[in-house]
Amino acid sequence: MRKDRERVTRALDALSTGLAPYVERELRTVYHDNWRDVVQQSFREERSTGKPSAEGRWDAHALLTVMWDQWNRVFRGRLDHAERSLVSELREYRNRWAHQADFDFDDTYRILDSTERLLAAVKAEEQAAVGREKRDLLRAHFSHEARAAYRKAQINRRKFQDITVYVVCAVALVFVMSVLLGWAYWYFSFFILLLFSYLGFTRATSPAPFFYGPHECMDCGKVIYGEECPYCEETEAKPNHRQLAAAGAARGDEKAPRGNETPPPQRGEKTQVILVEAGGRE
Repeated sequence: MRKDRERVTRALDALSTGLAPYVERELRTVYHDNWRDVVQQSFREERSTGKPSAEGRWDAHALLTVMWDQWNRVFRGRLDHAERSLVSELREYRNRWAHQADFDFDDTYRILDSTERLLAAVKAEEQAAVGREKRDLLRAHFSHEARAAYRKAQINRRKFQDITVYVVCAVALVFVMSVLLGWAYWYFSFFILLLFSYLGFTRATSPAPFFYGPHECMDCGKVIYGEECPYCEETEAKPNHRQLAAAGAARGDEKAPRGNETPPPQRGEKTQVILVEAGGRE
């Protein structure tokens, strides 16, 4: 789901912000001024994407990779085996996120919970924001489940009421015909029972009506009136530049737009730009 993916993105950003000072501090404690050379060894066979820049900015991939590679030398005496399992798990989820994989509720909750636990282990302030994100996810999920259960109970109650009406009508008609015509015309009573039995069976096995009422979409958070969200369908049909950038980075495609880079103009846009520039020269 798109909204779950956005939650995962915010969690990875919080993980990068919270882990970076801790990782740098522990690396400096062990390797002193040579810590950057040690970090570069973890990426000797990979692209330069994700390494700490000159300004000291990290991403989640670089932080988790360095923690995994330097665990025995740097982090083993400061964190437990549970945190090492969290690092391995978050590395896998981060790779899935980079390859544009979809995340359901279980995966999203697992990522948020693991991120919060790892940030809590290093005493990072960002764990509070991730915890709020996790609680919001739970609140939205249980609200959706409660609404679905209430809708199902309403549908079952209406079915029970309709079947009760069919039974009462069938018994009443059979009683009236037996009093007026007698049991000599029993086949009329049998036909009435057969007819209402068919109506009751049809009503009991009928699918739920396609009416959901106004409710909040689990993906985009907008109010919709049906099962499918038209806003999410439009967004999925038109991927944004950030999605193209992430997909290009995962494939190693240098032609894909990166970050906030403006995509190349189309043919019609290029003609318009030339006209605007020509007008400016005049």
